[in-house]
Amino acid sequence: MTTEIMDDTVNISFAKTNNKVIVGWSCESGMGVNTFLNAAAVESARRGVKTALVELDVLHASTSISLGMSHRTRNLETWLAKSKESNKLRDIRDYLVNSKLWMQDMASSHPGLVSVISELPEDLYLFAPSQFMDRFQAHSLPMSKDMPYFIIEQLSELGFEAIYLDIPSEMLMPVTGVSLKLASELLIFVDGHVAHSVYTGQEIKRMLSNNGDQRGLKIILNRAPGLAPAVEKILGQPVWKSLPDDPTITEKSLDLIPGGGEKYNSVVNSFVDTIGFKKKKNQQQTNDGNKKGLKRLFSR
Repeated sequence: MTTEIMDDTVNISFAKTNNKVIVGWSCESGMGVNTFLNAAAVESARRGVKTALVELDVLHASTSISLGMSHRTRNLETWLAKSKESNKLRDIRDYLVNSKLWMQDMASSHPGLVSVISELPEDLYLFAPSQFMDRFQAHSLPMSKDMPYFIIEQLSELGFEAIYLDIPSEMLMPVTGVSLKLASELLIFVDGHVAHSVYTGQEIKRMLSNNGDQRGLKIILNRAPGLAPAVEKILGQPVWKSLPDDPTITEKSLDLIPGGGEKYNSVVNSFVDTIGFKKKKNQQQTNDGNKKGLKRLFSR
């Protein structure tokens, strides 16, 4: 069975599947979307769920660097360039990277990252800009409205059960509005700042008036848990979960460890539980203390 979605000039049909399309958005960059999606995607993959982590926020790309898994050719910008050359969107299979593929192609040139990448679950695949892209030239990348449909369709055909999309904050970016409509789980992040809350509330009202009920909508309040009642009043929506102001996130990022402390990670785990990806009975906890990334390299 297929479903057809109309969006101005875009008319794309794609197969209905039982997978989850998790879209993260905030009205401004730096409000915690990428950090949370990275941690949730890694946790999903650790539970044996075939997971794709897609980063379309090319102006603020950080996923490949944060997880250490940048690849010279298996990345979003190469796919965009090749698609432009052929004047059509190309299959994305050859532009996805997981830890096994990274080890085969990149370990010899980046031996300092081998211990980091070896701890990432093989069920986690990235489709994201690499660290080799000049992010300050990202505005010239040929993004288009049909890309989110196409990417989700391709990943569904490849058997991905969880598809995480990190999208631009800017509503004028071609992929943003379309991605919001495609979400089965829509995570909207706020930080308690009054202006951010007002702008976010305006967009939620616009979205609900255009799309009707958004059953998967979840408001996540980051770094300001005590402000939940005030934020809820401004947004006209309940806060699903609050994330703590967690200074360990920055420290762990230097070792390329996704997530934060116990309270932060408990919210990540709760979300992954909520969308139906249960922990395996024999799932082991990772030992972050053994994981050495950039902090070790920088301290030399």
